[in-house]
This record gives sequence, C-alpha cells and structure tokens, in this order.
Amino acid sequence: MPDLTFDAVLCGGGNKALMLAMYLSKYAGMSVGIFERRHEIGGGLATEETAAPGFRGNTHANIILPWYYAPLYRDFPEFWDYGGQYDQYLVSDGAVFKNNGKGLAIYSLKADPNGERTAKELARFSQKDAEMWPKVIALTISDEVLRTQIDNIFLPPEKTTSPECMERMAAPFAKVLEAGFDPDSLVLAATPKRAVKEFYESPELQYCVARFIVSGCRNVNDVSAGAQTLGMTGTLPQIGFARGGTHQIAHACHQILVQGGVKFFTHAEVAKAIIENGVCTGVRLTDGTTVRARKTVVSAGLSAWQLVDLIGRDIMGPKICRRVDNLSTNNIGNLMWYVFALNEAPKYKAASFNPDLNKCEWLGLAESADIEHVAQECYWANLGKLPPLEEWNPVIWCHSLADPSYAPPGKHVAQCEMQGPRASDLTEREWLKLKAKFAEDLIKVWGEYATNINYDNIIGVDTNSPWDHVRMKNLAPYGNFAGIDMTLSQLNANRPTPELANYRTPIQNLFCTGGFWHLGGEASASQSYNCYRIMAEDLNLPKPWEEKGKEEPDSLVEMTRWAINKAREAFKAPK
Repeated sequence: MPDLTFDAVLCGGGNKALMLAMYLSKYAGMSVGIFERRHEIGGGLATEETAAPGFRGNTHANIILPWYYAPLYRDFPEFWDYGGQYDQYLVSDGAVFKNNGKGLAIYSLKADPNGERTAKELARFSQKDAEMWPKVIALTISDEVLRTQIDNIFLPPEKTTSPECMERMAAPFAKVLEAGFDPDSLVLAATPKRAVKEFYESPELQYCVARFIVSGCRNVNDVSAGAQTLGMTGTLPQIGFARGGTHQIAHACHQILVQGGVKFFTHAEVAKAIIENGVCTGVRLTDGTTVRARKTVVSAGLSAWQLVDLIGRDIMGPKICRRVDNLSTNNIGNLMWYVFALNEAPKYKAASFNPDLNKCEWLGLAESADIEHVAQECYWANLGKLPPLEEWNPVIWCHSLADPSYAPPGKHVAQCEMQGPRASDLTEREWLKLKAKFAEDLIKVWGEYATNINYDNIIGVDTNSPWDHVRMKNLAPYGNFAGIDMTLSQLNANRPTPELANYRTPIQNLFCTGGFWHLGGEASASQSYNCYRIMAEDLNLPKPWEEKGKEEPDSLVEMTRWAINKAREAFKAPK
C-alpha cells in the first residue's frame, strides 16, 4: 500500500466510523480515509448467512429504535431509501410463563399507537397497570419527554448541563406525576428490581420491564439505577429491527460515502498515531504504511484500551491509563447469541392465552413472572457462569415473521439472547464444550414453552458467544457486547472516563468515539453525531444543526416521530 494522505483519517470501519464519515465528508467537505482491520466494514452492523444456507442472522446489533438514526434521516434524506429502514412486529415486547401458561404482550407503536391493545392485555393481570399504560404511551411520545431524550442522546455530555437542557429536563416532571410515576429519593437510590415494584402492580409487567433492562446491558441489582426503569418502560413499545438485516444499515451508509468520495481500506489495521510536537498528523499501519492526516485523526470504534495503545501510555498519562485499565466488563452484556434455522416459526403454548404472543419480537421465557429470575440471571452472570436451568431467562426473536428476507421462502430464522460468562472466563476448550451444551440446554428449555421446538424443526444452529465476539477486536479480550459495563460509574460523563467522555484526547486533532463512549454499545448514530459536534466546535467545522429548520432538539424529535410513522406507512401494518 503506498503512503496516503487525507484530511481526516478514521481508525476503524464500524458503524460509528461510517456515520461520522458521512458528516465529515458532506458537511465539513473533507477527504476521508477509513482504515478497517477486518475484511469488511460495518462492525456491529453485521448480518451473516448463518445456521444454514439462506438463513440470515444478525450476529451483533438486533434491536433498532426510532431515534437511532434521527440525525441521518434529517441530514441525509436518501438514507431511508438506501436501506436505513426501521420496522416493528405486531408485538414489540412480551414474556411467556411456564408455571401458568400465560403471557403478556406489549404491542408495538406501529400496531398500537395509543396503547389501547396493550392496556386490554394488562387488564387481565392488573386494572391499575391497564389504566396507567395509555398514560405511559402519551408520556413517551410527548414533546417534553422526547426533547429530554434527544438532549441526552444527541448532545455530548458536557453540553447536557446547559441551562436550556436543565429547563427541558424539568419540563416533563408534571406529566410524569400525572402518569402515575413518582421518581422520588427512594426510586433514585433503588435498584431497578426495586423500582419496577414501586411503579407496577402486576408481576408480569414488572418482569417484562426488568428483562428489557438486562437487554439494555444494565444489571437489575445495581443500586441507584432505579431511575432508568421509567425510560426502559417507554422503550418497550418502540422496539424494532432493521429491514433486510442490520448490515443493511451499513450498506446505506456505504452508498452515501462512496458518492461523497470516501475511501475504504480493509485488512488495514492501525498500529500507532503519529504525533509531532503534540499534534496528531497521521497514523502508521501494522504493515508499516504511513497515512497522513491534514486536519484530524479519529479513533472511531476502537476500544478505550486500543486508544491507549494507539497514543502510547507515556503520552496518555498515568491517570487516564489507570482509569482505562480499571474499566469493568463482568456485569452485563456478555451474550450467548445463537441463530436457529427453522422449518417453521415457534408455536408457543401461551398462544392459547393470547395468539399474538407468536408474533412478538423480544419474547422472554421464564419459569414464572417473579423478577427474581431476572435478578438471578444477573447474579450468575457476575460470577462468570450460566444460571441453573430453572433460572434461565432467554429472549427469543424471529425476524422472518416480520421480514421474509431473513429466511428462505416458507422457512424461518430465530435468535436468542441470554447472559453468559466473559470470553476470558473460560479456556478455548471450555468454551467449545459450553457452546455445545448451551445449544442442547436452550433447545430443551425453549421446547418447554414452544410445542414445535425440537430437532425435527431445527435445520441448523450458529453458536455465537462472547468467545466469538472477540473477532471484533474492539470487544476483546472479554467479548462484552457493550464493550464495558453500563454501570453508573461508566455512563454519560464518565464513559469511558471523565477525561475522554467528550470525544477529545490529550492530543491535538486526535478525537475518539465508539461503543465505549456515551450512549454505549448500541448501533445508533449517537456517538458519531456527538463526536462531530465536538469536532465542529474545536475545528470550526460547519454545523448542520444551526441551519434553518434544523433547530434542536425539535428537529430530531420530529425525525423520531417520522421514523415511527414511516414504519407504519412503508410496510404493511401488522394485525
């Protein structure tokens, strides 16, 4: 590879790099080079033909929420048509319970925009929760709450303490109280496990909220995380997926970037930043190639540990290095994430209670509605072990139910999620044994809830585990899907450390972003957009959010609603 020069050099080709490059190319007018160690771009936006030929599974990101790409929908109107498409099932979240054969279906905003269908289901368990649910929906999609949500998501942490943000944060409080929630000092100090009991009467709703908190890489046993319960409740009816596979999002980014002249280099691993007189002027690849940067270098998707290696411990400084060394990874987010090729979609016994449970995206399987099952899964995950079978709480989804492109005609593909050990907790031999045993045990447990889950129905299995996740080097050596734990000491202005949280490094012109940064290890545009905001300020780049008609947070609130409505209009509404 000859020596190269660009205005901006991006280290990594995952979704954070792609979406940041869109802004650097279009709005900053920079020439951009993206350098990716692996054989393809996209990172966690990954969809592979797994389990069996023709069956496609998302090997990393699966859940897509309507706010994920709000800035891209606004600033790159072609993004949706190129494949950046959000959609929903009939039922977005739910759970089935083995002890009584019942289940709770939480209908999607696409199918139940006012929450009335979900309220009818909740009434079978609790009239109080049923009366509350339409208020939850109204609160979730209100201007006041969406503005606060957008501020939290699409502003760098240092910007969220402005007087305007503080005013917007206080604005929803009256509506929160009207909806039946009182986030007082008890809730703020409580664990999510305690908070759901404070807010909801029915164990069934308590379970669904608690289980999704775990899917959000949070531990329901974490003290002082109870306030997150309300936000997670509002997320349940918004859970969606990417049409055509999550990797389709990467394809949409790629089309825009190619048209913008961005250059891609795969099998091109960055080894070191070139620092001259305190300024980053380029990078050196592992093959010795020098890549020069006229204006900026971005660690775009590298882990915090890789960032330290990129800069050098002597330059990064002992305080930051110590804090990066001590980042925790053994809480929640080490996922057993298998893909199953099926002759027919799962048929759940609880469908006799509500047939729509067969059409649920994020379906939890539990012995009973006691949230202690969720707490136990977290407890065992902290020990680096799988729980006893009676404490298993796998989540199952079957994207081919809502999007036939995931499987051959007439066939289906299902996936699962459950917490497991870290990649580093076991040897390779131990992982090979555990992966095989987990498949056997999951099929056994799953078959207790679904009448047709057996080897006559299963065509093939792909065993994706934390051990396999480390193929993404930024998830190494632990395989935690969020990179690092989503604990309070590693969230918001502390993620990954206070010194790095606002996307700057100690080196001039060297910026950083990725799943180790706010918001966390999801597949949204948040980290990319926030990094560009900081770069625009520091490097005096154009600011699209200052253009007429793009005032924030209102323009991003509008685009969040646009995505919800677009899913309903573009794809046949489920019944």
